[in-house]
Amino acid sequence: MEPCFPIDTKGHPIILIGLMGCGKTTIGRELSRMTGMPLIDMDAIIEEQIGKSISQIFRDEGEAHFRALETALLRYIEGTVGTEKGNVIISTGGGVVLRQINREILRRIGFTVWFNVDVPTLLERTSRSNSRPLLQSPDRVAIMERLHRERSPLYAETAHLKLDSSDISVRDTVPIVHDAALRFFS
Repeated sequence: MEPCFPIDTKGHPIILIGLMGCGKTTIGRELSRMTGMPLIDMDAIIEEQIGKSISQIFRDEGEAHFRALETALLRYIEGTVGTEKGNVIISTGGGVVLRQINREILRRIGFTVWFNVDVPTLLERTSRSNSRPLLQSPDRVAIMERLHRERSPLYAETAHLKLDSSDISVRDTVPIVHDAALRFFS
């Protein structure tokens, strides 16, 4: 499908943030199809570069090591801002906002959209996945509630746009993000 609605981001990325299961990757793929901008999935890049799954990185090297890898990748992406390579859509990992430096970089380099989704919806969306290291517990509800409570202020601090998207389909979400990005970059 040819891109129908390109956005001139002037070499700055559109960045998607939120908890696991909020739809960053799915919405990112559709936004990529709509705009013709490449999608960068940070978790996928880290897995490819390290040669391990996120779960294996967490298990073998720990969460702190994984967060350092996220920061290194963001610094690399920051170096592409203002160039053709900066015209991308970035799907971040859910915990990217845990480090202050990451929040600063994300806010500075592009247009950051937070998909805020309620806990029951997140639990439903992640219920069939065994690849989420932070949810490998018998009490997934308590973990998701804690993550939502702890990370929401960090997402709010980072985002240019908060989109409450528990009850919005991907089909309806993508044009909202597209139009907001057009306004942001105009």
